[in-house]
Amino acid sequence: MDDKTRKVNWTKEEEVLLVEEVSNREGILFGKLDGCQRTGQRKIKLWEEISSILNSRGTSGNRSIGKVKKKYQYIMQKAKAKRSSAVRPPTGGGPRPASTTLPEQLVLDNMEGRPNLCGIEGGIDAEG
Repeated sequence: MDDKTRKVNWTKEEEVLLVEEVSNREGILFGKLDGCQRTGQRKIKLWEEISSILNSRGTSGNRSIGKVKKKYQYIMQKAKAKRSSAVRPPTGGGPRPASTTLPEQLVLDNMEGRPNLCGIEGGIDAEG
């Protein structure tokens, strides 16, 4: 028999807590590395803090920093995909697009009004 055991699933409460904690530290976690305020070590320390906050709940065992980062990226990916399918539904009928979960909605609310793509400064627009 294999020694590997299946990890416990994330609860919705853990996902909401993860999104809230990342949102509180978003400027440093996803900002540019520019001097003493935003360094790679600082980002790692913040991810460790988020991981320890999630682990302190004690409901799902220990979550590594990598697993916490991966889960947040997955929530963001799913939220963007659901928003996209709601804005541009596929043609040809079929079932309605899935609605967003609470963690996904928190991510979308946090991203509201911000550009997802940044252009090149001084670039030329090719329309027209």
